[in-house]
Amino acid sequence: MPPLLTLEILNQIPFKRYEALSDYLAFLGIYDDDSRRKVWTDLLERHQKSIEGAVVVELGAGFGEFSALALELGARKVYAVERNPYMYQLLKERLSGYKNVRVIKADALKFSPPEEVGVIIHDFYGPLLYDESLYVLDNLPYRPRLVLPNGGSLVVMGIDSESLNDPLLKPDVLRPLEGVIVADLVPLDDKPKSEEVEVANWRFGRGLNLSKEIDVGRMDGDLLLFYMKVQHNGRDLCDPFTCTNWSLGWTPRVGDVFTLNYRWDGDFTRVSFRWVL
Repeated sequence: MPPLLTLEILNQIPFKRYEALSDYLAFLGIYDDDSRRKVWTDLLERHQKSIEGAVVVELGAGFGEFSALALELGARKVYAVERNPYMYQLLKERLSGYKNVRVIKADALKFSPPEEVGVIIHDFYGPLLYDESLYVLDNLPYRPRLVLPNGGSLVVMGIDSESLNDPLLKPDVLRPLEGVIVADLVPLDDKPKSEEVEVANWRFGRGLNLSKEIDVGRMDGDLLLFYMKVQHNGRDLCDPFTCTNWSLGWTPRVGDVFTLNYRWDGDFTRVSFRWVL
């Protein structure tokens, strides 16, 4: 798997600016993922008939690439919604040459369009599926006819740390990480051929379906690997092995049953993880 683009602020700046710029830099990493951009572009093009003549809302519009594509595919009007102040200014500049587009600086949950929405475009997936902003789509103040993409799942598999051929991953090194899910602890070029168990799935209109307790007792290995799949109409579109936009999650396996829960905190969804057996 190609390395993620990591952009950090190294000097001290006021905290509010630091937060906004960290979010801004995260967009640069997202748009550096050509595979992810192609998946979204292909998805929109396959649904051109639904986009033609429709009011389209892009939530978390970022650079506005998909807002522009929706207009080129025949959308009657596009609302490009972005709350980050730096992205918002850039978005206005990038979409200034298009007609029938409104750039809105707003939290996606607080924006209510003044007309019926036909299509929503988004990328609110987190590495653990629901740990960023899919909650927003389940609590919109309006109901679109189509959401692109409209589903996803989170799966877990067992991995033997010795099979990873990483001299650092010894039991004494992993022990402090018990009960902690770590992003990209080990880089992988290909998806391991191990049994998967579904932890959770999400579908627009149905919400989040989360197992109360996840049993991995039949799995081999001393590490658990979590990864998310983006789906539309039940079809897999992309995952961290094909799109670098999302991280792999790793944790030492210290039991056979665990729980995973999500809690919306008004900004993002927080995750709790606990071994119960």
